[in-house]
Amino acid sequence: MRVTRPPAVERLPKDRYQVTLADGSPFFIRGAEFQNSSCSSAQYMEKIWPKVIAQNVNTVLGPIAWEDIEPAEGEFQWDLLDALIVGARSHGLRLILLWFGAWKNGKSTYVPGWVKTNPTRFPRARIQTSPGSPAVIADVLSPLSPSVLAADQKAFVALMEHLRETDQDDGTVIMMQVENEVGLLGDSRDRSNLANQAFSAPVPDEVVERLKDAAKSGHLNSLITANLPMLSDNDFLSHKGFSWQETFGVSLHTDELFMAYHYAKYIDSLASAGRQIYDIPFYTNGWLRTVNAVPSSTAGGGALPGEYPSGGPADSVIDVYHLFAPNLLFVSPDIYLVDYEEIFKAYTHRGQPLFIPEHRRDEYGAIRIWQAIGDYNAICVSPFGVDTLDPHDSPWTKHYGLLKKVEPLILDAWRKGSNVSGFYFDAFLPGQSDPSIAKEVVMGEWHLRFERAKIFGHPAAGYGLVIQESKNVFLLIGEGYMVTFASTSSQSSFSGILAFNEMEMVEIGSNKMRKIRTLNGDETKSGAAAVMPTCGSGPDYGDFPIAITIPGETSIATCEVYSLSDDSAL
Repeated sequence: MRVTRPPAVERLPKDRYQVTLADGSPFFIRGAEFQNSSCSSAQYMEKIWPKVIAQNVNTVLGPIAWEDIEPAEGEFQWDLLDALIVGARSHGLRLILLWFGAWKNGKSTYVPGWVKTNPTRFPRARIQTSPGSPAVIADVLSPLSPSVLAADQKAFVALMEHLRETDQDDGTVIMMQVENEVGLLGDSRDRSNLANQAFSAPVPDEVVERLKDAAKSGHLNSLITANLPMLSDNDFLSHKGFSWQETFGVSLHTDELFMAYHYAKYIDSLASAGRQIYDIPFYTNGWLRTVNAVPSSTAGGGALPGEYPSGGPADSVIDVYHLFAPNLLFVSPDIYLVDYEEIFKAYTHRGQPLFIPEHRRDEYGAIRIWQAIGDYNAICVSPFGVDTLDPHDSPWTKHYGLLKKVEPLILDAWRKGSNVSGFYFDAFLPGQSDPSIAKEVVMGEWHLRFERAKIFGHPAAGYGLVIQESKNVFLLIGEGYMVTFASTSSQSSFSGILAFNEMEMVEIGSNKMRKIRTLNGDETKSGAAAVMPTCGSGPDYGDFPIAITIPGETSIATCEVYSLSDDSAL
Protein backbone atom coordinates (compact mmCIF):
# COMPACT_ATOMS: atom_id res chain seq x y z
CA MET A 1 0.00 0.00 0.00
CA ARG A 2 1.34 3.42 -0.92
CA VAL A 3 2.24 5.60 2.05
CA THR A 4 0.57 8.97 2.44
CA ARG A 5 3.52 11.04 3.67
CA PRO A 6 7.31 10.92 3.94
CA PRO A 7 9.12 10.35 7.25
CA ALA A 8 9.18 13.42 9.47
CA VAL A 9 10.25 14.94 12.78
CA GLU A 10 7.30 16.21 14.81
CA ARG A 11 7.26 18.72 17.65
CA LEU A 12 5.87 17.57 21.00
CA PRO A 13 5.04 19.33 24.30
CA LYS A 14 7.88 20.99 26.23
CA ASP A 15 9.89 21.63 23.02
CA ARG A 16 10.47 17.92 22.54
CA TYR A 17 10.54 16.07 19.24
CA GLN A 18 9.92 12.61 17.86
CA VAL A 19 10.71 10.94 14.57
CA THR A 20 7.72 9.53 12.71
CA LEU A 21 7.88 6.96 9.95
CA ALA A 22 6.03 7.04 6.66
CA ASP A 23 3.03 5.30 8.24
CA GLY A 24 2.87 7.94 10.98
CA SER A 25 4.15 5.71 13.78
CA PRO A 26 6.70 7.13 16.26
CA PHE A 27 10.22 5.83 15.90
CA PHE A 28 13.15 5.81 18.33
CA ILE A 29 16.47 5.92 16.47
CA ARG A 30 19.20 3.60 17.72
CA GLY A 31 21.67 4.83 15.17
CA ALA A 32 25.17 3.92 14.07
CA GLU A 33 27.25 5.60 11.39
CA PHE A 34 29.28 3.36 9.12
CA GLN A 35 32.94 3.90 8.37
CA ASN A 36 33.38 6.12 5.32
CA SER A 37 34.17 3.33 2.85
CA SER A 38 31.87 0.58 4.08
CA CYS A 39 28.97 1.49 1.81
CA SER A 40 31.12 1.59 -1.33
CA SER A 41 30.60 -2.15 -1.88
CA ALA A 42 27.37 -4.12 -1.64
CA GLN A 43 29.39 -7.30 -1.28
CA TYR A 44 31.33 -5.87 1.66
CA MET A 45 28.09 -4.73 3.28
CA GLU A 46 26.75 -8.29 3.41
CA LYS A 47 29.07 -9.10 6.30
CA ILE A 48 28.42 -5.76 8.01
CA TRP A 49 24.63 -5.92 8.37
CA PRO A 50 24.67 -8.80 10.90
CA LYS A 51 27.30 -7.02 13.00
CA VAL A 52 25.25 -3.87 13.48
CA ILE A 53 22.06 -5.82 14.13
CA ALA A 54 23.89 -7.79 16.83
CA GLN A 55 24.62 -4.44 18.50
CA ASN A 56 20.88 -3.65 18.59
CA VAL A 57 21.15 -0.89 16.02
CA ASN A 58 17.93 -0.10 14.16
CA THR A 59 19.10 2.79 11.97
CA VAL A 60 22.25 3.07 9.87
CA LEU A 61 23.83 6.34 8.81
CA GLY A 62 25.58 5.59 5.54
CA PRO A 63 27.33 7.81 2.97
CA ILE A 64 26.46 8.05 -0.68
CA ALA A 65 29.20 9.76 -2.68
CA TRP A 66 28.77 12.02 -5.68
CA GLU A 67 31.63 10.21 -7.46
CA ASP A 68 29.76 6.90 -7.14
CA ILE A 69 26.43 8.01 -8.59
CA GLU A 70 27.68 10.31 -11.39
CA PRO A 71 31.08 9.02 -12.55
CA ALA A 72 30.50 10.68 -15.92
CA GLU A 73 28.61 13.95 -16.17
CA GLY A 74 24.90 13.41 -16.66
CA GLU A 75 25.20 9.61 -16.44
CA PHE A 76 23.77 8.41 -13.14
CA GLN A 77 24.33 4.96 -11.68
CA TRP A 78 22.05 3.74 -8.90
CA ASP A 79 23.18 0.15 -8.36
CA LEU A 80 25.20 0.93 -5.24
CA LEU A 81 22.51 3.12 -3.68
CA ASP A 82 19.78 0.60 -4.47
CA ALA A 83 21.83 -2.20 -2.92
CA LEU A 84 22.33 -0.12 0.23
CA ILE A 85 18.62 0.60 0.57
CA VAL A 86 17.56 -2.97 -0.17
CA GLY A 87 20.20 -4.28 2.22
CA ALA A 88 18.96 -2.08 5.04
CA ARG A 89 15.32 -2.88 4.29
CA SER A 90 15.87 -6.64 4.10
CA HIS A 91 17.56 -6.56 7.51
CA GLY A 92 14.76 -4.54 9.10
CA LEU A 93 16.83 -1.37 9.38
CA ARG A 94 16.12 2.26 8.58
CA LEU A 95 18.63 4.38 6.73
CA ILE A 96 19.85 7.96 6.99
CA LEU A 97 21.82 8.92 3.90
CA LEU A 98 24.86 11.18 4.10
CA TRP A 99 25.40 13.14 0.90
CA PHE A 100 29.14 13.33 0.31
CA GLY A 101 28.81 15.90 -2.44
CA ALA A 102 31.06 18.90 -2.89
CA TRP A 103 32.53 18.54 0.61
CA LYS A 104 33.39 15.92 3.16
CA ASN A 105 35.38 16.95 6.25
CA GLY A 106 36.36 20.26 4.73
CA LYS A 107 37.73 18.67 1.54
CA SER A 108 36.41 17.88 -1.92
CA THR A 109 37.72 14.34 -2.23
CA TYR A 110 34.38 12.65 -3.00
CA VAL A 111 33.52 14.66 -6.11
CA PRO A 112 33.69 12.93 -9.52
CA GLY A 113 36.89 12.96 -11.52
CA TRP A 114 35.34 15.21 -14.15
CA VAL A 115 34.91 17.84 -11.43
CA LYS A 116 38.32 17.35 -9.82
CA THR A 117 40.19 17.76 -13.11
CA ASN A 118 38.40 20.89 -14.36
CA PRO A 119 39.36 23.76 -12.02
CA THR A 120 38.46 26.33 -14.64
CA ARG A 121 34.82 25.31 -14.61
CA PHE A 122 34.82 24.22 -10.97
CA PRO A 123 37.14 26.66 -9.20
CA ARG A 124 38.98 25.70 -6.04
CA ALA A 125 39.35 27.74 -2.90
CA ARG A 126 42.76 29.24 -2.30
CA ILE A 127 44.43 29.49 1.09
CA GLN A 128 47.38 31.24 2.69
CA THR A 129 49.52 28.70 4.50
CA SER A 130 51.26 31.49 6.44
CA PRO A 131 50.55 35.23 6.91
CA GLY A 132 51.49 37.22 3.82
CA SER A 133 52.30 34.18 1.70
CA PRO A 134 50.78 33.76 -1.77
CA ALA A 135 47.41 32.02 -1.81
CA VAL A 136 47.72 28.47 -3.08
CA ILE A 137 45.13 26.13 -4.51
CA ALA A 138 43.41 23.87 -1.98
CA ASP A 139 41.78 20.47 -2.27
CA VAL A 140 38.39 22.06 -1.76
CA LEU A 141 35.87 23.53 -4.15
CA SER A 142 34.89 27.15 -3.57
CA PRO A 143 31.41 27.55 -2.03
CA LEU A 144 31.09 30.82 -3.92
CA SER A 145 31.16 29.13 -7.33
CA PRO A 146 27.77 29.02 -9.11
CA SER A 147 29.01 26.24 -11.38
CA VAL A 148 29.98 24.05 -8.42
CA LEU A 149 26.56 24.59 -6.87
CA ALA A 150 24.76 23.87 -10.14
CA ALA A 151 26.56 20.56 -10.69
CA ASP A 152 26.24 19.45 -7.06
CA GLN A 153 22.57 20.39 -6.97
CA LYS A 154 21.85 18.58 -10.24
CA ALA A 155 23.25 15.36 -8.79
CA PHE A 156 21.47 15.88 -5.47
CA VAL A 157 18.12 16.45 -7.19
CA ALA A 158 18.63 13.28 -9.24
CA LEU A 159 19.33 11.42 -6.01
CA MET A 160 16.16 12.72 -4.35
CA GLU A 161 14.10 11.89 -7.45
CA HIS A 162 15.44 8.34 -7.38
CA LEU A 163 14.65 8.01 -3.67
CA ARG A 164 11.11 9.23 -4.20
CA GLU A 165 10.56 6.79 -7.02
CA THR A 166 12.11 3.74 -5.35
CA ASP A 167 11.67 4.20 -1.60
CA GLN A 168 8.59 6.32 -0.99
CA ASP A 169 6.34 3.29 -0.54
CA ASP A 170 8.62 1.71 2.05
CA GLY A 171 10.17 4.76 3.70
CA THR A 172 13.46 3.01 4.45
CA VAL A 173 15.37 6.28 4.12
CA ILE A 174 14.13 8.54 6.91
CA MET A 175 16.50 11.54 6.68
CA MET A 176 19.13 13.13 4.49
CA GLN A 177 22.36 14.79 5.59
CA VAL A 178 23.44 17.52 3.17
CA GLU A 179 27.25 17.44 2.75
CA ASN A 180 29.54 16.44 5.63
CA GLU A 181 31.48 18.73 7.99
CA VAL A 182 31.80 21.61 5.54
CA GLY A 183 34.23 24.47 6.04
CA LEU A 184 37.68 25.56 4.97
CA LEU A 185 40.78 24.03 6.56
CA GLY A 186 44.18 25.69 6.49
CA ASP A 187 42.95 29.29 6.39
CA SER A 188 40.15 31.38 7.85
CA ARG A 189 38.63 32.21 4.47
CA ASP A 190 38.76 31.44 0.78
CA ARG A 191 41.24 33.77 -0.97
CA SER A 192 40.41 32.89 -4.57
CA ASN A 193 39.61 35.77 -6.92
CA LEU A 194 35.92 34.90 -6.71
CA ALA A 195 35.97 35.03 -2.92
CA ASN A 196 38.14 38.15 -2.71
CA GLN A 197 35.71 40.04 -4.91
CA ALA A 198 32.77 39.03 -2.70
CA PHE A 199 34.71 39.84 0.48
CA SER A 200 35.52 43.34 -0.78
CA ALA A 201 32.01 43.96 -2.10
CA PRO A 202 29.22 45.34 0.12
CA VAL A 203 27.88 42.82 2.61
CA PRO A 204 24.46 41.61 1.40
CA ASP A 205 21.70 43.57 3.13
CA GLU A 206 20.10 40.36 4.37
CA VAL A 207 23.18 39.57 6.45
CA VAL A 208 23.13 42.90 8.27
CA GLU A 209 19.36 42.95 8.71
CA ARG A 210 18.86 39.38 9.91
CA LEU A 211 21.79 39.42 12.29
CA LYS A 212 20.65 42.74 13.75
CA ASP A 213 17.06 41.51 14.15
CA ALA A 214 18.26 38.33 15.84
CA ALA A 215 20.56 40.29 18.16
CA LYS A 216 17.77 42.71 19.06
CA SER A 217 15.38 39.86 19.89
CA GLY A 218 18.00 38.05 21.96
CA HIS A 219 18.12 35.02 19.64
CA LEU A 220 21.86 35.03 18.94
CA ASN A 221 24.06 32.82 21.06
CA SER A 222 26.69 34.36 23.29
CA LEU A 223 29.63 33.36 21.09
CA ILE A 224 28.62 35.29 18.01
CA THR A 225 27.70 38.38 20.01
CA ALA A 226 31.05 38.23 21.83
CA ASN A 227 32.97 37.73 18.58
CA LEU A 228 31.02 40.43 16.73
CA PRO A 229 30.14 43.07 19.38
CA MET A 230 29.06 45.59 16.75
CA LEU A 231 25.83 43.60 16.38
CA SER A 232 24.71 45.20 19.65
CA ASP A 233 25.29 48.74 18.40
CA ASN A 234 22.09 50.73 17.96
CA ASP A 235 23.34 52.15 14.67
CA PHE A 236 24.49 48.84 13.22
CA LEU A 237 21.88 48.94 10.44
CA SER A 238 23.58 52.07 9.13
CA HIS A 239 26.58 49.88 8.27
CA LYS A 240 24.93 48.76 5.02
CA GLY A 241 26.88 49.21 1.81
CA PHE A 242 30.31 48.45 3.24
CA SER A 243 32.66 45.51 2.75
CA TRP A 244 32.83 42.62 5.19
CA GLN A 245 35.86 44.03 7.00
CA GLU A 246 34.42 47.56 7.05
CA THR A 247 31.20 46.20 8.51
CA PHE A 248 32.46 43.58 10.96
CA GLY A 249 36.11 44.52 11.48
CA VAL A 250 39.41 42.88 10.57
CA SER A 251 39.40 39.55 12.40
CA LEU A 252 39.24 35.80 12.00
CA HIS A 253 35.63 36.03 13.16
CA THR A 254 34.76 38.21 10.17
CA ASP A 255 36.40 35.67 7.87
CA GLU A 256 34.46 32.85 9.53
CA LEU A 257 31.18 34.76 9.25
CA PHE A 258 31.82 35.35 5.54
CA MET A 259 32.49 31.67 4.93
CA ALA A 260 29.55 30.52 7.07
CA TYR A 261 27.16 32.71 5.11
CA HIS A 262 28.26 31.27 1.78
CA TYR A 263 28.33 27.65 2.97
CA ALA A 264 24.89 28.05 4.58
CA LYS A 265 23.39 29.56 1.43
CA TYR A 266 24.92 26.81 -0.69
CA ILE A 267 23.63 24.01 1.55
CA ASP A 268 20.21 25.62 1.79
CA SER A 269 19.99 25.66 -2.01
CA LEU A 270 20.53 21.89 -2.06
CA ALA A 271 18.07 21.28 0.76
CA SER A 272 15.44 23.50 -0.85
CA ALA A 273 15.75 21.69 -4.17
CA GLY A 274 15.66 18.33 -2.42
CA ARG A 275 12.56 19.20 -0.39
CA GLN A 276 10.69 20.14 -3.53
CA ILE A 277 11.29 16.62 -4.80
CA TYR A 278 10.89 14.51 -1.64
CA ASP A 279 10.29 16.33 1.63
CA ILE A 280 12.02 14.17 4.22
CA PRO A 281 14.00 15.87 7.03
CA PHE A 282 17.25 17.50 5.89
CA TYR A 283 20.15 18.52 8.11
CA THR A 284 23.87 19.17 8.01
CA ASN A 285 26.60 18.33 10.50
CA GLY A 286 29.58 20.18 11.93
CA TRP A 287 33.17 19.57 12.96
CA LEU A 288 33.47 21.33 16.34
CA ARG A 289 35.87 23.79 17.92
CA THR A 290 37.94 22.42 20.79
CA VAL A 291 38.77 25.43 22.94
CA ASN A 292 40.15 24.33 26.34
CA ALA A 293 40.00 20.71 25.24
CA VAL A 294 42.19 18.51 23.10
CA PRO A 295 44.66 20.22 20.70
CA SER A 296 43.85 20.25 17.01
CA SER A 297 44.74 17.27 14.90
CA THR A 298 44.33 16.07 11.34
CA ALA A 299 41.07 14.37 12.29
CA GLY A 300 39.40 16.88 14.57
CA GLY A 301 39.70 19.78 16.91
CA GLY A 302 41.14 23.24 16.56
CA ALA A 303 40.48 26.48 18.43
CA LEU A 304 40.60 28.95 15.52
CA PRO A 305 38.77 29.18 12.18
CA GLY A 306 40.90 27.25 9.71
CA GLU A 307 42.17 24.88 12.42
CA TYR A 308 38.61 23.65 12.51
CA PRO A 309 36.73 24.10 9.20
CA SER A 310 36.08 27.83 8.92
CA GLY A 311 32.49 28.55 7.97
CA GLY A 312 31.18 25.15 8.97
CA PRO A 313 28.28 24.97 11.45
CA ALA A 314 30.41 25.33 14.59
CA ASP A 315 28.71 26.80 17.64
CA SER A 316 30.41 30.14 16.91
CA VAL A 317 28.30 30.62 13.77
CA ILE A 318 25.39 28.25 14.30
CA ASP A 319 23.01 31.23 14.13
CA VAL A 320 24.15 31.91 10.57
CA TYR A 321 22.88 28.48 9.55
CA HIS A 322 19.60 29.02 11.39
CA LEU A 323 19.12 32.33 9.58
CA PHE A 324 20.32 31.43 6.10
CA ALA A 325 19.59 27.71 5.77
CA PRO A 326 15.89 27.55 6.70
CA ASN A 327 15.34 24.37 4.68
CA LEU A 328 17.46 22.43 7.16
CA LEU A 329 15.41 21.06 10.03
CA PHE A 330 18.42 21.26 12.32
CA VAL A 331 22.20 21.57 12.47
CA SER A 332 23.99 18.71 14.20
CA PRO A 333 27.32 18.33 16.03
CA ASP A 334 29.90 15.58 15.67
CA ILE A 335 31.22 15.10 19.22
CA TYR A 336 34.62 13.58 19.92
CA LEU A 337 37.04 15.91 21.70
CA VAL A 338 34.84 18.32 23.64
CA ASP A 339 32.51 18.38 26.63
CA TYR A 340 29.30 16.62 25.67
CA GLU A 341 26.88 18.67 27.74
CA GLU A 342 28.23 22.00 26.52
CA ILE A 343 27.51 20.82 22.99
CA PHE A 344 24.06 19.50 23.96
CA LYS A 345 23.22 23.02 25.13
CA ALA A 346 24.76 24.75 22.12
CA TYR A 347 22.96 22.59 19.57
CA THR A 348 19.51 22.89 21.13
CA HIS A 349 19.83 26.65 20.61
CA ARG A 350 16.64 28.24 19.25
CA GLY A 351 14.72 25.13 20.27
CA GLN A 352 16.10 22.93 17.49
CA PRO A 353 16.12 19.13 17.95
CA LEU A 354 19.30 17.53 19.27
CA PHE A 355 20.60 15.06 16.70
CA ILE A 356 24.14 13.72 16.99
CA PRO A 357 25.19 11.83 13.83
CA GLU A 358 28.72 11.08 15.04
CA HIS A 359 30.34 10.64 18.41
CA ARG A 360 32.67 8.33 20.29
CA ARG A 361 31.98 4.64 19.99
CA ASP A 362 33.53 3.65 23.34
CA GLU A 363 31.93 3.32 26.79
CA TYR A 364 32.77 6.96 27.52
CA GLY A 365 30.51 7.97 24.65
CA ALA A 366 27.91 5.29 25.27
CA ILE A 367 27.02 6.32 28.82
CA ARG A 368 26.54 9.93 27.71
CA ILE A 369 23.63 9.09 25.46
CA TRP A 370 21.47 8.72 28.57
CA GLN A 371 21.89 12.38 29.45
CA ALA A 372 21.35 13.40 25.81
CA ILE A 373 18.08 11.46 25.70
CA GLY A 374 16.90 12.25 29.22
CA ASP A 375 17.78 15.93 29.54
CA TYR A 376 17.85 17.08 25.91
CA ASN A 377 15.33 14.81 24.15
CA ALA A 378 17.99 13.71 21.64
CA ILE A 379 16.28 12.05 18.68
CA CYS A 380 19.55 10.39 17.62
CA VAL A 381 22.92 9.87 19.32
CA SER A 382 24.87 7.83 16.79
CA PRO A 383 28.38 6.45 17.37
CA PHE A 384 30.76 6.45 14.43
CA GLY A 385 32.45 3.30 13.16
CA VAL A 386 30.33 0.71 14.93
CA ASP A 387 30.56 -1.57 11.89
CA THR A 388 34.19 -2.32 12.76
CA LEU A 389 33.44 -3.25 16.38
CA ASP A 390 33.02 -6.82 17.56
CA PRO A 391 29.46 -7.02 18.92
CA HIS A 392 30.72 -9.01 21.92
CA ASP A 393 33.05 -6.16 22.89
CA SER A 394 30.87 -3.26 21.82
CA PRO A 395 29.21 -1.18 24.57
CA TRP A 396 26.32 -0.57 22.18
CA THR A 397 25.16 -4.16 22.40
CA LYS A 398 24.28 -3.50 26.04
CA HIS A 399 23.17 0.14 25.89
CA TYR A 400 21.09 -0.19 22.73
CA GLY A 401 19.76 -3.50 24.03
CA LEU A 402 18.34 -1.71 27.06
CA LEU A 403 17.01 1.16 24.96
CA LYS A 404 15.34 -1.35 22.65
CA LYS A 405 13.34 -2.59 25.64
CA VAL A 406 12.39 0.75 27.15
CA GLU A 407 12.05 3.01 24.10
CA PRO A 408 8.21 2.73 24.09
CA LEU A 409 8.25 4.09 27.64
CA ILE A 410 10.53 6.97 26.63
CA LEU A 411 8.40 7.82 23.60
CA ASP A 412 5.27 7.79 25.80
CA ALA A 413 6.95 10.12 28.29
CA TRP A 414 7.94 12.55 25.55
CA ARG A 415 4.44 12.62 24.08
CA LYS A 416 2.82 13.12 27.50
CA GLY A 417 5.28 15.82 28.54
CA SER A 418 6.39 13.80 31.57
CA ASN A 419 9.45 14.82 33.56
CA VAL A 420 12.54 12.96 32.35
CA SER A 421 16.18 13.22 33.42
CA GLY A 422 19.32 11.36 32.34
CA PHE A 423 22.78 11.07 33.86
CA TYR A 424 26.04 9.12 33.87
CA PHE A 425 28.99 8.36 36.14
CA ASP A 426 32.33 7.78 34.44
CA ALA A 427 34.57 4.80 35.03
CA PHE A 428 37.85 5.47 36.82
CA LEU A 429 40.84 3.44 37.91
CA PRO A 430 41.53 2.25 41.45
CA GLY A 431 43.47 4.91 43.31
CA GLN A 432 42.03 7.74 41.23
CA SER A 433 39.45 10.18 42.57
CA ASP A 434 35.88 9.80 41.34
CA PRO A 435 35.47 12.24 38.41
CA SER A 436 31.67 12.27 38.60
CA ILE A 437 29.49 14.33 40.89
CA ALA A 438 25.93 13.81 42.06
CA LYS A 439 23.10 15.36 40.09
CA GLU A 440 20.00 16.90 41.64
CA VAL A 441 16.69 17.68 39.93
CA VAL A 442 13.14 18.55 40.93
CA MET A 443 10.32 16.52 39.42
CA GLY A 444 6.88 17.66 40.45
CA GLU A 445 6.76 17.70 44.25
CA TRP A 446 9.95 15.70 44.67
CA HIS A 447 13.64 16.53 44.88
CA LEU A 448 15.75 13.71 43.41
CA ARG A 449 19.46 13.15 43.93
CA PHE A 450 21.27 10.78 41.57
CA GLU A 451 24.69 9.51 42.58
CA ARG A 452 26.96 6.59 41.93
CA ALA A 453 25.86 3.46 43.77
CA LYS A 454 27.99 2.98 46.86
CA ILE A 455 29.72 -0.39 47.15
CA PHE A 456 32.62 -1.82 49.16
CA GLY A 457 34.87 -2.51 46.17
CA HIS A 458 35.66 -0.45 43.09
CA PRO A 459 32.60 0.86 41.22
CA ALA A 460 31.90 0.42 37.54
CA ALA A 461 30.55 3.15 35.27
CA GLY A 462 26.97 4.10 35.97
CA TYR A 463 24.25 5.54 33.77
CA GLY A 464 20.54 5.93 33.69
CA LEU A 465 17.33 7.74 33.02
CA VAL A 466 14.40 8.47 35.34
CA ILE A 467 10.83 9.20 34.26
CA GLN A 468 8.14 10.56 36.56
CA GLU A 469 5.17 8.36 35.69
CA SER A 470 2.72 9.90 38.16
CA LYS A 471 2.77 12.15 41.22
CA ASN A 472 4.66 9.70 43.44
CA VAL A 473 5.81 6.97 41.01
CA PHE A 474 9.11 6.99 39.14
CA LEU A 475 10.49 4.67 36.46
CA LEU A 476 14.21 3.97 36.93
CA ILE A 477 16.31 2.73 34.00
CA GLY A 478 20.02 1.90 33.99
CA GLU A 479 22.62 0.60 36.42
CA GLY A 480 25.36 1.59 38.82
CA TYR A 481 23.52 4.45 40.52
CA MET A 482 21.13 5.21 43.36
CA VAL A 483 18.38 7.76 43.88
CA THR A 484 17.24 9.47 47.05
CA PHE A 485 13.90 11.25 47.21
CA ALA A 486 12.85 14.22 49.36
CA SER A 487 9.49 15.93 49.29
CA THR A 488 9.61 19.61 48.39
CA SER A 489 6.63 20.35 50.65
CA SER A 490 7.40 22.67 53.55
CA GLN A 491 5.08 20.49 55.65
CA SER A 492 7.10 17.31 55.06
CA SER A 493 9.20 15.94 57.89
CA PHE A 494 9.95 12.51 56.39
CA SER A 495 10.25 11.03 52.90
CA GLY A 496 10.51 7.34 52.19
CA ILE A 497 10.08 4.49 49.73
CA LEU A 498 6.66 2.90 49.64
CA ALA A 499 7.45 0.26 47.01
CA PHE A 500 10.51 -0.56 44.90
CA ASN A 501 10.11 -3.28 42.26
CA GLU A 502 12.42 -4.63 39.60
CA MET A 503 10.49 -4.88 36.34
CA GLU A 504 10.78 -6.39 32.89
CA MET A 505 9.03 -5.59 29.64
CA VAL A 506 6.25 -7.98 28.67
CA GLU A 507 7.58 -8.00 25.09
CA ILE A 508 9.82 -5.92 22.87
CA GLY A 509 7.90 -3.00 21.39
CA SER A 510 5.31 -2.98 24.17
CA ASN A 511 5.02 -0.38 26.92
CA LYS A 512 3.66 -3.00 29.33
CA MET A 513 5.81 -4.16 32.25
CA ARG A 514 5.57 -6.90 34.86
CA LYS A 515 7.25 -7.25 38.22
CA ILE A 516 9.97 -9.86 38.62
CA ARG A 517 10.91 -9.14 42.24
CA THR A 518 10.38 -6.77 45.15
CA LEU A 519 13.46 -4.84 46.27
CA ASN A 520 13.87 -3.83 49.90
CA GLY A 521 16.32 -4.03 52.79
CA ASP A 522 19.90 -4.08 51.54
CA GLU A 523 18.69 -3.19 48.02
CA THR A 524 17.32 0.12 49.36
CA LYS A 525 20.05 0.80 51.92
CA SER A 526 17.41 0.02 54.56
CA GLY A 527 14.88 2.33 52.94
CA ALA A 528 17.21 5.28 52.34
CA ALA A 529 17.57 5.05 48.54
CA ALA A 530 16.49 3.20 45.42
CA VAL A 531 19.63 1.41 44.25
CA MET A 532 20.06 0.33 40.63
CA PRO A 533 23.04 -2.04 40.92
CA THR A 534 25.43 -3.15 38.23
CA CYS A 535 24.10 -6.04 36.16
CA GLY A 536 25.93 -9.12 34.93
CA SER A 537 28.54 -10.28 37.42
CA GLY A 538 27.33 -7.59 39.78
CA PRO A 539 29.13 -5.10 42.01
CA ASP A 540 32.66 -5.47 43.33
CA TYR A 541 32.52 -6.47 47.01
CA GLY A 542 36.17 -5.73 47.61
CA ASP A 543 37.37 -7.36 50.83
CA PHE A 544 34.02 -7.06 52.58
CA PRO A 545 32.74 -10.56 53.47
CA ILE A 546 28.99 -9.89 53.35
CA ALA A 547 27.19 -9.78 49.98
CA ILE A 548 24.76 -7.00 50.87
CA THR A 549 24.44 -5.70 47.32
CA ILE A 550 23.08 -7.92 44.59
CA PRO A 551 23.47 -7.77 40.80
CA GLY A 552 20.72 -6.14 38.80
CA GLU A 553 18.75 -8.30 36.38
CA THR A 554 16.89 -6.02 33.98
CA SER A 555 18.10 -2.43 34.65
CA ILE A 556 14.41 -1.46 34.91
CA ALA A 557 12.52 -0.67 38.12
CA THR A 558 9.62 1.36 39.48
CA CYS A 559 9.78 3.26 42.74
CA GLU A 560 6.80 4.70 44.62
CA VAL A 561 7.63 7.24 47.31
CA TYR A 562 5.68 8.90 50.12
CA SER A 563 5.96 11.76 52.55
CA LEU A 564 4.84 12.38 56.13
CA SER A 565 4.24 15.67 57.84
CA ASP A 566 4.84 16.43 61.49
CA ASP A 567 1.34 15.26 62.38
CA SER A 568 1.97 11.99 60.44
CA ALA A 569 -0.65 12.81 57.81
CA LEU A 570 0.11 11.48 54.32
